[in-house]
Amino acid sequence: MKFYIETYGCAANFGNSQELRAALIEMGHQPASERDADAVIVNTCAVTEKTERKIIRRLVELQGTRLVVVGCLPSALPGSLRQIERRGCMGPVCGARAKGIIDLFVPAARQRAAGTQPEADRLDGRQDSCGIVNIAEGCNGSCSYCIVRRARGRLTSRSLGEVVEAVRKLVRFGIVEVQLTAQDTAAYGSDIGTNLPTLLGMVAQVPGDFMVRLGMMNPDSALLIQRELIEAMHSPKIYRFLHMPVQSGSDRVLKRMGRRYLASDLLDIAGAFRASFREISISTDVIVGFPGENDDDFNETMGLISHLQPDKVNITRFSRRPGTAAARLYDMPDRIKKDRSRLLTRLWLETAARRNRRYEGRTLEALVTECGRGKTMKARSANYAGIVIYGAPRLGSVCKVDIVGSNPFYLKGILAPEIR
Repeated sequence: MKFYIETYGCAANFGNSQELRAALIEMGHQPASERDADAVIVNTCAVTEKTERKIIRRLVELQGTRLVVVGCLPSALPGSLRQIERRGCMGPVCGARAKGIIDLFVPAARQRAAGTQPEADRLDGRQDSCGIVNIAEGCNGSCSYCIVRRARGRLTSRSLGEVVEAVRKLVRFGIVEVQLTAQDTAAYGSDIGTNLPTLLGMVAQVPGDFMVRLGMMNPDSALLIQRELIEAMHSPKIYRFLHMPVQSGSDRVLKRMGRRYLASDLLDIAGAFRASFREISISTDVIVGFPGENDDDFNETMGLISHLQPDKVNITRFSRRPGTAAARLYDMPDRIKKDRSRLLTRLWLETAARRNRRYEGRTLEALVTECGRGKTMKARSANYAGIVIYGAPRLGSVCKVDIVGSNPFYLKGILAPEIR
């Protein structure tokens, strides 16, 4: 069978798709273009109504018996697919759990087909050298707005050995950036008697030249392991990078959201990490226009972002999701959400531009992780700052880069004389 995978949503979804791709090839199936594929697999996302509508439109375009729909939409909002199903224009459907998705294809090929290229060969010619490892599925949170819990269930952590072996395999095949992801990476291991710092310590011992990017973690989970996590992140193999969603700067709104921390907790965590890693990059997420958010609440969010000085803010306008507690609350007009989104976006872009300007004139060591547009390559510094390099360093190499410019989104650099 020839297959094509199209993925929407979070890093966990992309990790599931990577696992599926590898498993299908091990079974003897072959990746192909959309047009040539016998199975077109769409890994879906249900996080916002806008994303759901976009995916449904795409499924209608792809409709046919070769269409296989997997991921969060079938798990959380199966009704959204019924119109397509009734037309008989869709093949199998499966939820978001990685094992279930892979098991969907097991009966088609029990043995590896002769002549299938080994995994290592398939990495040749890639446009990037990054791999994703899902360290856990599900979440123990109870956020009033979130539908992901419905799609992925309660926290189920992979064993330490399984994660380490997955990292080892990626590194063996030439991956130089390993992204560890989950709905809440800081909660990893709490269901199996271990924790994230222990995992990071074991991953850092895997032989090879690679860097680890740690995925999103919630403040309440991070507080429980903060000291051990800071210690683990001193490893030179781990990016000095923190992705921690605050969602609101108002404690009143956070309580309505079902978030289990105070806004000040994020500032305290950021302060502790910055005390240990002076140039750590911090990314956060904010939901604007949550039901009941008034002007004072929004101003508190603006104040928190001003104080936090993050390198990136992912801003989402509140989107009512069926079956969630927040869906029953009064939804404010879209124009208010848009106005608040614009104000917050302007603030973080100004902040990011100012923070990135401090690198201009400096020389940074960077890991080349992706091919860019034209004659450029993309790289990451030790604190995960994105760099567009004008030149031709080898994918996966480490090089010295002179920073010659910047904008809110990335740094601009040219190769320094020394290349390693």
